[in-house]
Amino acid sequence: MTRHGRPLTGSKRQTPSGWRVSLPTRRGSTKRQTWLFRNEAAADAWLEAGKRALHADQALPMPEPGLLVQGRTGARVASGTSFRVIASRWKEERYVEMGLAGPSREDTVDRHIKRIADWMEHKDCRLVMETMVRDRVKELQEFLIRGAERAPTVPIPTGLDPEQLVTILEAAALPGMASLSTLKRRVKAGILTAGHTGPGAHLYKVGDLYCEEVLDGPDGLRTGPRTGGALSQNVASDAMWIFNEVCLFADDYGVNVPQDRKSLPMHRSDRERKPKHEPVSIGRCADVAARLHVVHQLALWLMRLLGLRIGEAFGVRVGSIIDRGEGEPGVLLVKEQGGRKMRSRKPGERYVTIADQTVVLKTHNSYRVLVVPSALMDLIRTTIAVFHTNTDGSVRTADRLVPGLKRRNAGGQQAFRAALSAAAAEVAIELEQDEVDATFSLAPHDMRRSVLSDLDRFEVKDTHARRFGGHAAGADVHGRHYVLDDPKLRPMKKIAKRIQKEVTEALPAGLHIPTMVSCTTNNQPALALEGRRIDAELAERGWLLLPSDGDDVLVGAGEVAELLGIAVQEARRRMADGRIPSTVWSERARGSERRSRLSDVRAIKALQDSHVSIRSIAEEFGTTYHTVYQFVLAQGYERRRINDREYVLTTETAQRVRAHYQTQAALHARAIPFSVAVEELGATLATVEQMVRDGILDADEPAHDGRRMVTRDSVRLALVARAGPERVRRSDLYSWPEALALTGWSDARLTALAHEGKVKRVEFNRRRHVTCASLLRYLAAEDPELLVVALSASAT
Repeated sequence: MTRHGRPLTGSKRQTPSGWRVSLPTRRGSTKRQTWLFRNEAAADAWLEAGKRALHADQALPMPEPGLLVQGRTGARVASGTSFRVIASRWKEERYVEMGLAGPSREDTVDRHIKRIADWMEHKDCRLVMETMVRDRVKELQEFLIRGAERAPTVPIPTGLDPEQLVTILEAAALPGMASLSTLKRRVKAGILTAGHTGPGAHLYKVGDLYCEEVLDGPDGLRTGPRTGGALSQNVASDAMWIFNEVCLFADDYGVNVPQDRKSLPMHRSDRERKPKHEPVSIGRCADVAARLHVVHQLALWLMRLLGLRIGEAFGVRVGSIIDRGEGEPGVLLVKEQGGRKMRSRKPGERYVTIADQTVVLKTHNSYRVLVVPSALMDLIRTTIAVFHTNTDGSVRTADRLVPGLKRRNAGGQQAFRAALSAAAAEVAIELEQDEVDATFSLAPHDMRRSVLSDLDRFEVKDTHARRFGGHAAGADVHGRHYVLDDPKLRPMKKIAKRIQKEVTEALPAGLHIPTMVSCTTNNQPALALEGRRIDAELAERGWLLLPSDGDDVLVGAGEVAELLGIAVQEARRRMADGRIPSTVWSERARGSERRSRLSDVRAIKALQDSHVSIRSIAEEFGTTYHTVYQFVLAQGYERRRINDREYVLTTETAQRVRAHYQTQAALHARAIPFSVAVEELGATLATVEQMVRDGILDADEPAHDGRRMVTRDSVRLALVARAGPERVRRSDLYSWPEALALTGWSDARLTALAHEGKVKRVEFNRRRHVTCASLLRYLAAEDPELLVVALSASAT
């Protein structure tokens, strides 16, 4: 039984270089595998073999290198075996068929293969496996270590003034400039600084944008490290390992690979080596924790005190915690990882499984049982009580210990890395100048390295320290297979006791570091649903400090919106444009978070209760702000300016303005301007004026803007009279004026009902009509009382 209705044929066409054929990598996939064969017979043979493999849900076969003309890039190569071809075959066997590593490692190998193959195929002589002699391998090593020559810096385009000030949006539109998101990242990193700051948008000098410090070539700003394509020593060695393995694989298949490179050592980088980072003390971690919200604090202490990898810290479940009681150390089982999308694949399968959580750790030695120091256990106990306990007191053991911010039990690594990086930058700035050097680093892996360095300083036995970190007890057979974990956890208890002593000396008050950063803002929608309860419980425990400015509490957009009775987006908009006094509380990737003093908000609330804004009156009557403002100005009414964009009126003045607009609304409900009457009657303005003088049309009082008005009823009767008795009538139709007279509707309402199809409109005698059946059917369904009136009038 076929699963796809479309037949699988593949593609084949002849080119000047040979026969190009392609097939999808699997049924239904948009990715295709393309090869260029020397002759048509080889191309047909590969197509048939590939179709059979796809129908059997198997990988596409690898063609014999000698049958190919070129690799996938289409660049012509010298006669021989393409590195890209043989490397793809080696990778398929090693990582797909044998499953020797996960999808992430396969992606890394793919990047190295592409890097090496591109270099070989873009050389003037088009290198192949048979031509990779010792000197060519040296050139490859030098390319990996030093990279390609960097492009020159882009000069300021002709016609641009270096002193011109532009906004960030205008800067992104300049020629040769990077995207808006990249520019924002450069601003956040401090590389781009505003030439002018004020209440409006920040302005940047064109000369600062086209600067060597921020512009890295003709393509604009770079988003990654400025290495010119050079790799670090370890990464370059990994790429050369892949090259050597591919050479061994090619040699097994009879490819004549030169053997004069076997004794060639790896090229050494002349880049200055970075000094090793110093361990991050518990006290320094507390400084960082004060700048993080409580969820990120928990993740930080799990890594710093238990040596968990970041994936392991975000993978711990509540059910993996064993609580021994208040003031006692607990037990934590490391058996899952999470915090990001995890990809996995079984050996022999080509399909990758993606999940938020996985039970597959980095190595089989990563599965371990740790004893949690009592201070950290207190922190975990508070987290469970606040975030993972139902109202009836039951604990959700299936929840992830580190709460999800945007989605429950999912994600979090990226947000934690960003928050930790920002907090570490603030701590580095506050340190004394002589303390800040290249050894200072606060990354997630630095936390793990710090606690393992502490164990070395404590002179903990090597086998115990290795098992604490999730490594094998030893590198030999004895350590890997014969040293078993103590079922009573005595080594882990000693380690936990020693770590607890360090915590007590550094932080006598415990790990609940008070913070003013909230974890229940709109940026954390998964927790914002219970934000009030979570903030209240955290504040009661002293873990969350309510933001304040002296004795005056600072409130966010949510509290401002609730106090003023407006939407949160409107409150945020008014705080940003100055209508509500506010101050920047924290910078974010997209804009800033602002807070306002409670006293200012209450003052605006009091003013709002005793005054009425012109804007609200305009919205109430469906007119523009400018129209109402001009009427107030023309009448000489007193108005009060509360900010650059807002005027308010006293309640008495607002009542007079409302009365005026109510009168105008009633006028427009019963009358229409002369210009509208001209259109409805199909007459000229002079004719309409004559009909008013003759009494056929009834004039009404003029509108506020001076336009003359006639009543709707008189226009309707004039239309009925103009129809005349001499015209042929149809018993199944109402003329347009008759329908208006029977129902008392406005022309606009009847037109809307006809447009919606609720009343059927037809043209008869070059006039608009509606069918009797459709009109009476609509009245029967929507207004039975009006139906009775209409039937009576129709009968008369």
